[in-house]
Amino acid sequence: MSFRLLGHRRLATGVFLHLDRRYLLDRSGRAVARDVIRHPGGVAVLPIDGDRVWLISQWRTAVDEQVLEVPAGKLDPSDRHLPTAAARELAEEVGATAEEMIFLTSMFPSPGYTDEVIHIYAARGLTFSQRAPDGAEEHEAHVVSLPLSEALRSIETGEIRDSKTQIALLMWAARGSEQKGRET
Repeated sequence: MSFRLLGHRRLATGVFLHLDRRYLLDRSGRAVARDVIRHPGGVAVLPIDGDRVWLISQWRTAVDEQVLEVPAGKLDPSDRHLPTAAARELAEEVGATAEEMIFLTSMFPSPGYTDEVIHIYAARGLTFSQRAPDGAEEHEAHVVSLPLSEALRSIETGEIRDSKTQIALLMWAARGSEQKGRET
């Protein structure tokens, strides 16, 4: 490791985030300080049925705009089984249950300043019922269903800028390409 931790100090505590200052020593012996947002982690789920995906259009205060994204949410302290947490977010935001949860990947959305890890799943075999939104943004959110090909084009056009959504869609599309390659 090229950095040695000298210590840390909690600067602020929010609803579920913490801001810490970490004091480090680099390889040359120089002391540096870095601020880190501590996050409990999250799950995201790409609901897919055939060639259609379901996304959420919801207001994101940090960027002051509606963002088109996969259903997602932070992990609660009681979450021990990630697919169950992903299923909860699918039910809350889209109003669906899934016969199958397929793990796609885990990602660091912004490791330069946060320790957040998002675990991404795809959900297949969907059954729809009522949404059970949790929080002001989810209550105002809209469910959007579109063909996978259109969602992928929306990445290219800049309509989908959320990284977890881009990764979920691109990984799912890559799996489809792999399957087609094996079938030929």
